[in-house]
Amino acid sequence: MQTSCTLPMEKVIYMPEKFTVEQKEQIVIESFTATNIAELCRRHGVSVAQFHRWKERFLEGGRKGLGESSKGNEYQKEIDDLKRLVGDQALVIDALKKIDRGGNSHGH
Repeated sequence: MQTSCTLPMEKVIYMPEKFTVEQKEQIVIESFTATNIAELCRRHGVSVAQFHRWKERFLEGGRKGLGESSKGNEYQKEIDDLKRLVGDQALVIDALKKIDRGGNSHGH
């Protein structure tokens, strides 16, 4: 049984990335001040559809970054609250041990 592809190799087209991450980023950032997106895309040799995919990914990454930042602050607040709670419990335990020791030494 043969499992290889039956298409001739010349029909399989591999297109490497034409633009680097930095170039994509620059084009998207430039679009924030551009008045004509189609002209911007023509100038850089990218399709409008591809540009919009890049821009959506760029904005999605920004949204995630902003969300993680606020989550990080929430987690830090929770950690600080838990540390205070553990500290308070340690004080209570210490006080109860002192009371217990004091009661045992005087009661016996």
